Amino acid sequence: MGQRRFLSLLPVIVFAAVICRGVSAQEAATGHPDYDAIAQKMVNYALEVRPGEVVIITGTPAEMDILSALVVAVSKAGGQPTVQINIPEANKRAVMETPPKFLKIIPTYQLIQARAADCFIFTGSINDPELFADVPEDRLAIIRQANMPVNEAFSRARYRSVSLGQTGGIPTPAFAKSVGAKYEEMLAMFWKSVDTDYDKMLITGQNISGMLKPKSMVKVTSTAGTDLTFKISDIPARINCGRSAENNAAYGPSQAWLPAGEVYACVDPASATGTMVVPTTSFRGKTVKNLELTFKNGRIAALKADENGDLIEESLKMSTGDKDVFSLIDIGINPDSQPLKGSDYYSWEMAGMVTAGIGLNTWAGGDVISDTGLSFHLANSIISVDGNNIVTEGRLGQ
Repeated sequence: MGQRRFLSLLPVIVFAAVICRGVSAQEAATGHPDYDAIAQKMVNYALEVRPGEVVIITGTPAEMDILSALVVAVSKAGGQPTVQINIPEANKRAVMETPPKFLKIIPTYQLIQARAADCFIFTGSINDPELFADVPEDRLAIIRQANMPVNEAFSRARYRSVSLGQTGGIPTPAFAKSVGAKYEEMLAMFWKSVDTDYDKMLITGQNISGMLKPKSMVKVTSTAGTDLTFKISDIPARINCGRSAENNAAYGPSQAWLPAGEVYACVDPASATGTMVVPTTSFRGKTVKNLELTFKNGRIAALKADENGDLIEESLKMSTGDKDVFSLIDIGINPDSQPLKGSDYYSWEMAGMVTAGIGLNTWAGGDVISDTGLSFHLANSIISVDGNNIVTEGRLGQ
């Protein structure tokens, strides 16, 4: 679970897909792909950077190789690159040690960025999954509320963005261990799914987005106990197949996430009814077991879990706006990304993966406003639209 596509002073990991050359088995095994080729595709294919454009590139110290390649690629395209480094450990210290009266100050520099930048490039990885697990919720709530004007500004600003790394970011040994996956296997699949056939995948995405028509009725069920119905909103569904231009709307940003491969749509905020069951998910590095959310008239009516459900409940209680509204549905379509056997690793782009969102959805073109947005991967689900199956037991199709 994550607060995807949600701006914050905390280390934000926003993920997306790139179309790059094939990565050799040796490169995948060592974790050293051709960063110049990846950067070239992100800059010239995903973003189509033009001469004179301002491009802000963000990452952590762990991504220096790809950040360096991105600076060169942006410059060669005529863009004006600026690199910003997120230091997760320093961010945590700042959150813990800064007086609350200062945490409440709106980050005006980010507001300036929303107006000044033409493009954003995000990279990210998780080297300590539990880094923020012990941060008091009241401090995080202050930061979320201070960032609401920033989130609103970014949801309306006209820019293009691409992010490298979906759930968990660019794989690391620490993250792989936290979800019970083999690091080498996860890393190899990551680069393979980045290098998938995007033209072919776009056709799949267009077919599915055509089914997710405004006002259509959706039903999601699973053997875990999910039984949920809701209505698609009036906002057209969007496709993430690696190019930000594919999501060029009348207003707001055009965004892509790598590895790409998903179709997502906003939900009528008053329509969700039923129960969503998530056997396992993570919340700030802590495992939440058998999370059960019951919805009535679009909102959470009850929340329970066998383990650590109180962490989510406390966060929602201290959040503002429509934080408890069922607001988004997402269907993964990348054929080279699949759940790993024996692991709890799930990601948005995995073919047949169903992801549900609550709270903030303005990044997707919606109008549900909150200082928080949470997402839940529903593996092995069945999802039907107006009676026609899109996903059957975690697989695309009938």
